[in-house]
Amino acid sequence: MRALVAGRVFVEEHPVHFAGGRLLTRMTVLALDDGSVVLHSPIPIGEELRAAIAQVGEVRALVAPSTCHHLFVADAQRAYPGVPTYAIAGLERKRPDLTLRPLPDELWADELERVAVGNRVMRELVLLHRASRTLLTVDLVEHIGDDTPGLDRMMRMWIKLLGMWNKPRPAPELRWLTRDRAEARRAIERILSWDFDKMVIAHGELFERDAKAALREAWRFVL
Repeated sequence: MRALVAGRVFVEEHPVHFAGGRLLTRMTVLALDDGSVVLHSPIPIGEELRAAIAQVGEVRALVAPSTCHHLFVADAQRAYPGVPTYAIAGLERKRPDLTLRPLPDELWADELERVAVGNRVMRELVLLHRASRTLLTVDLVEHIGDDTPGLDRMMRMWIKLLGMWNKPRPAPELRWLTRDRAEARRAIERILSWDFDKMVIAHGELFERDAKAALREAWRFVL
């Protein structure tokens, strides 16, 4: 795993196939104040990765933050039987085969801010870990370009055709299908009011600095 914030925020990547192409997706491993670990947007957990996570702490929760990021939730549940999975509202209808719980407002309220962003097709729960000033997202912003590993030729073609190459942009489903611009603006403005400088994203180069400026640029179509 790669440490984004020493002792607190780690990331690990895994290949996925989408629209006939290949790219990488990213899981966040978050250590809370009590020493427990939360896996945000899980990927498959092999023995080597499980051992690395155990060095951080005990996994006590899985978070499925998006209605479009759920492919590997069952893998993580098998790796951590009995550990609760908290999910964005609506995913339970899409994945009735998974045992999911809503994320209670009071859970981790002293450590995490949260807000939902999106539409009926793609909706995600954005989290801010206050102590590390790190935003945890999936498709809120994608940042794919010359320095992005794990892409095949087809995915490079798609990203360039979509006008997203070397530009921070929301996922196309968020850009094109978000009809309630006022709701989206309120959510993005709330996120921009938080104190953060780093942002974990699912696809492309994560932001180790200037994350707020990148988010503002990506969502200027509603701001």
